[in-house]
Order: sequence, then C-alpha cells, then structure tokens
Amino acid sequence: MPRNGKEGILFSFIMSAIMIYVMAALNYGVRTGDVGAAAWSYAVFNFPLAYVVGMICDLGICTPSSRKLAGMFCKEEDRPVWKGITVKFLMVVLMTVFMTIFGAIMAFGFTGAAVVGFFEMFPYNFTIALPIQMLIVAPLAGKIVHMVGDAARWNEPVAVEMNAGIERAAAL
Repeated sequence: MPRNGKEGILFSFIMSAIMIYVMAALNYGVRTGDVGAAAWSYAVFNFPLAYVVGMICDLGICTPSSRKLAGMFCKEEDRPVWKGITVKFLMVVLMTVFMTIFGAIMAFGFTGAAVVGFFEMFPYNFTIALPIQMLIVAPLAGKIVHMVGDAARWNEPVAVEMNAGIERAAAL
C-alpha cells in the first residue's frame, strides 16, 4: 500500500495502466476467441482513451468513493491491513462497473446492445479483475511505488532533509 500521497497517486497511475491494458486484451480475446497478438495489439491501440477515462474514474470517483464506503464497513479499531483489503476490493468493484460501461459503449456505441453487453461482460470482468488486481497487479504496483518512493526519499521527514542540507552546507 502507498505510504503517502505521492505514492498513492503513482500507485493509481501504475495499477490503472496495467489493469486497463490487460483487461482490454482479455475482453477482446473473449469477444473474438483470440487472445493472441491481435488482442494485445488491440489493447495498445485503445489504451490512450481507455487510460484517460480510467484515471478520471479512478482518481475522481472510485478512490474517494471506495474510501468512504470502506469507512462505513470498517471500524476504527480494525487492523490497517483489513482496511486496505476492503478499499482494494471496493476499488475493483467500482472500477469494474465504470470500465465495463466504457467498454460496452466503445464496443456497441450508445445503443441497447451496450446495455446488454454491460450485463454480459460485467460478471466476466469482475471475476477476472478481482484476482488479477488483488494477487498480481496491486502487489507489483506497490513494490514499484515503494522502490520509487524510497529512491526519491518521499518518506523521509522534511526536517531531516533540511538538517542534512544545513550540515552539508556547514561542512563546506
């Protein structure tokens, strides 16, 4: 899990990128029966728009909503790990809803077929997105974010950095 706001934003960018790319390829594969190179190429081609929509949904709707909902389900004395799992689970649910709507509109336009497509694809999307996100993508994104955060020294107190700068200047 991210340890501060900078890591939280980077975590969202990385996790959304991976999930949007993988889910687009898998959905294409399900629709066409081919999860080969064509599916992964399709995902690359459609990635920019899907990523913008996904980030708006993630940062603007799903992250605040999942935190608020988690507050309704979790008690103050619950362990932080359970609170984190609850937020992640709720994020998967909400992002799956929004991105399945987006995918249905992209595949079928603003038609009745998009509504049918949503209800056909949502169960599949959720059952695939949940384990991929919880078991693979979130831990991978977390490790990347922690490495970047540590290298950038995002978790060191500001006072320590200021004191180190003053000490270096005094040593000169």
